[in-house]
Amino acid sequence: MLSNGISFLTTAAALVAQVSASPTLQSRATADTAAWSFLQRAADLSSAAYTGCTGTAFDVTITKQIYDVTTNAKGFVGYSTTNKKISVVMKGSTTETDIANDVDTTLVTPSLSGVTFPSGAQIMHGISSPWSAVHDTIISEVQSLVEKYPDYTLESTGHSLGGALTYISYVALASNFPDTEITSNAMAAFPIGNQAWADFANSFNGTMNRGNNIDDGVPNMYIEAPYDFIHYGTEYYSSGTQATVVKCSGERDTSCSAGNGQYGVTAGHFSSFGVEMGYAGCSSL
Repeated sequence: MLSNGISFLTTAAALVAQVSASPTLQSRATADTAAWSFLQRAADLSSAAYTGCTGTAFDVTITKQIYDVTTNAKGFVGYSTTNKKISVVMKGSTTETDIANDVDTTLVTPSLSGVTFPSGAQIMHGISSPWSAVHDTIISEVQSLVEKYPDYTLESTGHSLGGALTYISYVALASNFPDTEITSNAMAAFPIGNQAWADFANSFNGTMNRGNNIDDGVPNMYIEAPYDFIHYGTEYYSSGTQATVVKCSGERDTSCSAGNGQYGVTAGHFSSFGVEMGYAGCSSL
């Protein structure tokens, strides 16, 4: 995380009142060291979004910079010949506008081209607004890359606010490109919507992963009343080494984020699978 991002996110923690999480009934995480490689790569790309990479970000050749001045939605689209992937990467919080998005929990039903939302599926306005502002630009750029590289798969990732935007990117990309395999890695993300939204997101035939770090309280935000937001996808949890990676069971496994006793922006939030956010540069892996 960039230095100014740390102070902004710490401010956000003060703005969001968190209550103690209710005990869960699951504690079933299992070791999965093989997941380290794709999660660390996702963390590297997420960090690159903070550092403002232009031509390349590790193995990804950037073809489109994403930026909306009003919502401060930022990121990039590109492709990796090494991994045969088309990539959408979104930046996390570094500005006051980002923090305003982090805490704008009013539920809305998004309106996005190529996506048909079921009745009752809602997400927080602070995620709907920035994604909606760049959705058409991203879909258009991905479409051009899919046409150029028809055998490539899709991926999306981001950290913190970028991870929360990855949640919606998964739905947006899976809806618009149903015939293309997709894997999304939401790093250190808070949940963004209600049960109907989570059910909708889980209905797609893709892979949605959550990558969380030990002692990070952000994944525990908004899970209690009055929000009751729901995570979706498979959680992976680590203390920053390959040997400690575990695959979690369900959305609230007490062996993972749900049981770490942390809430809001804590010290563990600024590192992800061995990568210090904002310090990974734009060179080849």
